Amino acid sequence: MPNQILVPMKRGERMEEIIPYLKQIVREGMRVVFLIPYPVKLWVYLRDHWVATESVREAVLSGGKIMDQYSWEVQRELAEQKISLARQILQNPGVELAVDVYTRSLRRVIEDYTATGDVYLIMMRARSGLRIIKSLCETMALFGFFRQSTLPPVLLLRPDQGT
Repeated sequence: MPNQILVPMKRGERMEEIIPYLKQIVREGMRVVFLIPYPVKLWVYLRDHWVATESVREAVLSGGKIMDQYSWEVQRELAEQKISLARQILQNPGVELAVDVYTRSLRRVIEDYTATGDVYLIMMRARSGLRIIKSLCETMALFGFFRQSTLPPVLLLRPDQGT
């Protein structure tokens, strides 16, 4: 039986919004994998690497800071810090929490995880498309066409297991 839950995180997403929903679905023996993108955009990277200083010493110090900022180990540590709240709240001996910092597209990363058939759920935060639908539903409810419904802030997707 599949036992992994994938939780893709985007920049600006807060762990506090996701944890209550995770608490409801995580069971003993499950593994929760937080997918966090390696936060480097090409133009930002090039801008940061353009060091303009008056002395060689300042340039070397600036270069060292930049290399530290973009180091894989530093990004892994930042990702671990980001999920530390989840580790505190979801501390259950039978639940494993893991972080995967990725550089490829999210779609490819999810395809790789689901190819093994070990993914139970993919938990994603509802995006702007659902917010638009929600505002339309609220408008329609205002005019009495149907009851106002609430849309969840997270989506739970079951990957196709080939059945």
